[in-house]
Amino acid sequence: MKQLFSLLSLFIFAFSYSQKDTMKSIYKNLPVLKFYTITTETVTEKGAVVYKAGGKTVDKATYEKYEASAKNMAQCKPCIMETYDKNNKLASRAIKYLDCPVGYWLNYYPSGKIKTIGYYRENESDIWDPLWDAGYCMKHGWWTDYDEKGKVIKKERYEYGNLKD
Repeated sequence: MKQLFSLLSLFIFAFSYSQKDTMKSIYKNLPVLKFYTITTETVTEKGAVVYKAGGKTVDKATYEKYEASAKNMAQCKPCIMETYDKNNKLASRAIKYLDCPVGYWLNYYPSGKIKTIGYYRENESDIWDPLWDAGYCMKHGWWTDYDEKGKVIKKERYEYGNLKD
């Protein structure tokens, strides 16, 4: 009985782990960086600095969090970039090199459910500049869109940026 329980526990652990790591890539040990899709600015009102994010006044710490995330884009060489919206909800998770997608791409609904899974052409070389001119940063592989309940609503296949199916 103990052996059966141990085997069942191992199976459940392996199954649950594999569900978390469904996006395969040629890249190994990439750092995960955060980026917020929020515009920031400072203005002076009555002689005091006012911090704004997404058009709303925020405290300095919040402003600095958003500003620091903007610097992550320059450090993404390559990385897994997690993009968050103004409500701190994960909007996308993708492998990028700077602003160029070079691997899997996931978009999420505000509920956290997956909206889109797709792939961009991966860079198998050690040459990272210029990626756009070298034919990277383009859809290459299957792209699948889901509704909020997880049902497939569209599936397309791309080859080097061209829609095939």
